[in-house]
Amino acid sequence: MATEEPSPPSSMESNKPGFPKQILANKLEDKHLCNCCQKLLRRPFQAQCGHRFCSYCFNRTVRDGPQKCSACIKEDIFEEPTSILKQGCAFPDNAARREVENLSVVCINEGCTWKGNIKEYELSHEGKCDYMIIPCPSCKEQIRFNEQERHNERECPERTLNCKYCKEPFHFKNIKAHDEICPKYPMICEGCAKKKIPREKYVDHIKFCSKFRTPCRFHVVGCDMSVEKERIHDHERACAYEHLNLLLHYIMGMKVSMEGLQPQGLELAGNKLLELHHSLRELEARVSQLSTTSTGPPVQGATNSSSSPGLSGPPALALPLPPPPALAPTLTVSTSFTPLPSSVGAALELQLHSEKTKVAELGRRCTDLEVKAGMFENVVCVLNREVERFATTMEASNRQHRLDQDKIEALSNKVRQLERTMGLKDLTVAEMEGRLREISGTTFDGVFIWRISDFTKKRQDAIAGRAPAMFSPAFYTSKYGYKMCLRIYLNGDGTGRGSHLSLFFVVMRGLSDALLKWPFNQKVTLMLLDQSNREHIIDAFRPDVTSSSFQRPVSEMNIASGCPLFCPLSKLDAKNSYIRDDTIFIKAIVDLTGL
Repeated sequence: MATEEPSPPSSMESNKPGFPKQILANKLEDKHLCNCCQKLLRRPFQAQCGHRFCSYCFNRTVRDGPQKCSACIKEDIFEEPTSILKQGCAFPDNAARREVENLSVVCINEGCTWKGNIKEYELSHEGKCDYMIIPCPSCKEQIRFNEQERHNERECPERTLNCKYCKEPFHFKNIKAHDEICPKYPMICEGCAKKKIPREKYVDHIKFCSKFRTPCRFHVVGCDMSVEKERIHDHERACAYEHLNLLLHYIMGMKVSMEGLQPQGLELAGNKLLELHHSLRELEARVSQLSTTSTGPPVQGATNSSSSPGLSGPPALALPLPPPPALAPTLTVSTSFTPLPSSVGAALELQLHSEKTKVAELGRRCTDLEVKAGMFENVVCVLNREVERFATTMEASNRQHRLDQDKIEALSNKVRQLERTMGLKDLTVAEMEGRLREISGTTFDGVFIWRISDFTKKRQDAIAGRAPAMFSPAFYTSKYGYKMCLRIYLNGDGTGRGSHLSLFFVVMRGLSDALLKWPFNQKVTLMLLDQSNREHIIDAFRPDVTSSSFQRPVSEMNIASGCPLFCPLSKLDAKNSYIRDDTIFIKAIVDLTGL
């Protein structure tokens, strides 16, 4: 009687390499390893040369064209074309798959106590272990799988939150920066202490808030007082003297600044003004002397008068004094002296007018400089406002850019999720196709004929131990009846190994088992058909109802039961009509009496 076997074959392929060797609970055997990735076989495929590969590894190897089998080269058995790997030259090795899927494994994640076989590991534990260490997709921190949700909600510095004020999304690490620019962030008025004023309305509030403290209007000239708006006029009335004093100092400072703008011209104008003042004082003194002399006692002589020390001065004034009016000969002299004072005064008046004109010109230039300075200040204010507006625009652009980046990341995550969903759908479709093919060859009358082609090659694989056993597709006693299959050892099993062809009958778990009578008690007839219809090899048995092989299955299939000495191999090696075109036919008949 044969040992318990794994699940039936399936054509569904995997998009992963083999299982890690570390999960194996028992001793590792080389026949269970992929010749490509050197891991435990996942969906094994067997090539023409007899070596096994994971479905994923084989497809990856041959996707760029035919390749030489590295295992054949390593074992020094390379032979063309058998050792050439290419599409269509390999087939799913369901026997090896069942053997691998029944291997006992444990979870290698620290803290996990899960145990089972590889099939259960793949279906329910691989990639789903709560203790599995995975990187956070946002901050890349290594976390456990069962802590992912808590990490994403509470700990991840890159997690996205929605502002509770403006509802805009932002990264947790930028929470302070967002609070600084959030238009809905609640602020408190420093004047009236009103709370929960949105930032976007704060400026409008302080414009009309009578309690808000604002700088004095004379702060530009040095007043450092901050006064509530409703008291600003009281402050200005109370501090009018101080404000005027500050304004005076400010104007004097501006004057000094203007002098600094034209230092040479202002210094020259000052010197000329001083000279003009001295000249005016001297002129006034001499005119006074002339007036006194003309109204005094008669002069004795012109020569003495001209040399009088009281008339020393500029050469323009050193003229002979006029004689008394009674002296007729001196009338001509008196007539020539009379216009002199008015000529000198006119000259001085012209000089004074010229100096005043120059001073006025300098004043005009100073005024022009003040106007230009004011204009430059206005330009600077405009530029400052433009810079502030540009900075605000840049901040808004940066915020919008961050929001766009967050949206792009969210869309990328959705695309990746859809890709994973499409992959699962493809796997489901492939599995459904395999089931459809399996159902197309299924019978529902208890009679099943199994055609085994490439008999010579498959027997060589059995002899070499690469595929010692083969399972047939499932068949039924009726649509809702017992589910069964056959298992054949082309090089024998148990007592018939190496000498007989062994054939076994397997009861499988079906969807309608709850409606059937257990244990299974129907007579089973197994036949190797003579293709000349002369002498079939037949063996029949009635189930042992006490055997676990015929109880209601609790796994995919029960332990196989049948004929380890079904047919001598020598009979098949001799000339016979059981093998034609390298193909044999196995027939199973289940007696339906009593069903």
